[in-house]
Amino acid sequence: MPVWYIKHSSNTILPDEKVQLAKSITQLYVSYGLPPFYVQVHFIEDVPGTAFIGGEVHPNFAAITIYHVARSFPNDEAKQRFLSRVDSILNPILEPKGMDWEYFIAETSRDLWKVNGMVPPPSGSAEEKEWARANCAVKF
Repeated sequence: MPVWYIKHSSNTILPDEKVQLAKSITQLYVSYGLPPFYVQVHFIEDVPGTAFIGGEVHPNFAAITIYHVARSFPNDEAKQRFLSRVDSILNPILEPKGMDWEYFIAETSRDLWKVNGMVPPPSGSAEEKEWARANCAVKF
């Protein structure tokens, strides 16, 4: 699963932009062969006056935390290619607003992950392809 937490200043990312971001982020992972339902995107809007950068209130900021479990990067080239794709999704939405943002990706071991109490099928397996086709966890 990839899960994204996009914590942002109040009234900076509009509802239609949230939909656009969620769809673009999901498509990014689907292009790598992940079932769409693996992808979670959570928007968390800061209450005004509760986000501080360098000890000062920042009214126009997004902090994005990305967790990867379903896949890991095989090499540095793959990491850089993925980061470029993330930038191509975020920059067109956040940059025109004059926002500041940062993100990081944390990878964890796949063997510490379950979906509906089941161990997900191996990457690229027929069972995972069935999960992608059904867009939900299917007992196998």
